[in-house]
Amino acid sequence: MAHEKIIRTDGKVSRSGAVNAESYDEWASDYDRELASWGYDAPEQAAGLLKGHLPGFESAAILDCGCGTGLTGAALRAAGARGDLTGVDASEASLETAKLKKVYDRLEYADLNKRLPLDDASVDGILCIGVLTYLEEAAIFKEWLRVLRAGGVAVFTSRDDFWQSRGIAEMLSRLELEGRWEALHVSQPMPYLPGNPDFADKVKAIYAVYGKL
Repeated sequence: MAHEKIIRTDGKVSRSGAVNAESYDEWASDYDRELASWGYDAPEQAAGLLKGHLPGFESAAILDCGCGTGLTGAALRAAGARGDLTGVDASEASLETAKLKKVYDRLEYADLNKRLPLDDASVDGILCIGVLTYLEEAAIFKEWLRVLRAGGVAVFTSRDDFWQSRGIAEMLSRLELEGRWEALHVSQPMPYLPGNPDFADKVKAIYAVYGKL
């Protein structure tokens, strides 16, 4: 199955946009059902964190970075977000599924390891849920800082086994020292796919919230 190529516990994941897009294209038609069966609630958790940390959440312009089939967009709307919502993703099939949910103002193809298709200082909030695993972290953090307005907030998840091994914590600390943004919340490792027999006990997620200064 497609998810076996990308949902891996051994850390051997691809950061090629084209490779991962192909796998998610294959998985798109069954993605929502399968994740629901695994008890996946990261979109709701993340939407709640953005709502709790972003002033003016209800009318904010928000980017769903790696929107997939639109689960996070739907969670944002359910949490009360009524502002402009943009979704970007590398999987065309997932974007087509997201379109059916009718929660986004714009959906656009994007290789997230390249420049995002947004103007500088154009959004108030960013969510990136279950996607950082497949990205070059330093590059995407730089892009988020570019497209976020001052006072904007980014909420993202990271696999707990990558938090240190990939140097994510160090990158974030360096950006804090440079005065680019500040940590508003960093969780302890939390269940991510509790119903997945392989993933549940081996890999957890850290939920991070950073505000642009």
